[in-house]
Order: sequence, then C-alpha cells, then structure tokens
Amino acid sequence: MVKRERRIGRNEALFRHVNERLEEMNTALEELTHVMVLVCECGDLDCSEQIEMSPSNYEEIRSDPALFAVKPGHETAGVEEVVRRAGGFDVVRKAAVLPMRLAEATDPRS
Repeated sequence: MVKRERRIGRNEALFRHVNERLEEMNTALEELTHVMVLVCECGDLDCSEQIEMSPSNYEEIRSDPALFAVKPGHETAGVEEVVRRAGGFDVVRKAAVLPMRLAEATDPRS
C-alpha cells in the first residue's frame, strides 16, 4: 500500500507542477476567456484529461498543498477524499499520511 500511495503522490505532484507552468501560459489568455485550461491532477500517470476553471478557483486550490483538482471520478479511494464538486472538476484532499506529506513536500509554492 505504501508503494502505491507514494506512486500516486508523485504522479499528482508532477501534474501540479505541469499546471503551475500552464498557469503562466494561461495568464495571457485569461483576460479574454476568464478560464484556465489545466491537466487533471489525479494519480493516474496515463491520464491526460483537461480541466477548465477560473483563475480564482485555481488559486484557492493552490493555497492548500493537500488539495488537487481532478476530473470527476478520478479520485483514489483510501488516499484522498472529494471535498468539493465544481462544474467539470472535483477538488480532492489527501487523506492518507504519506500522500499528505508528499503533497506538502512537493508543493511548488512552499
């Protein structure tokens, strides 16, 4: 179980870093669209689904290193729990200790 949790945590951290870079690119477009296009931050390394959200939603999620944005149904039972459902994406919080520590340790804003 620990190996699985570590793998999921690393995958999610990777997607969060990708989204931080995408945020920079989205900044130029958000003035026109008021929407950011990001990648799902689920633990499945093969997932490449996109999520659209407002910049304020993104900043709210990034304010807590234990929160990740995923497509509905992409949460991992036993590792995280859905804390909010929004149009087109869910917000999950790490529930297990190891994934929570990995999320905090890999937070690019810490």
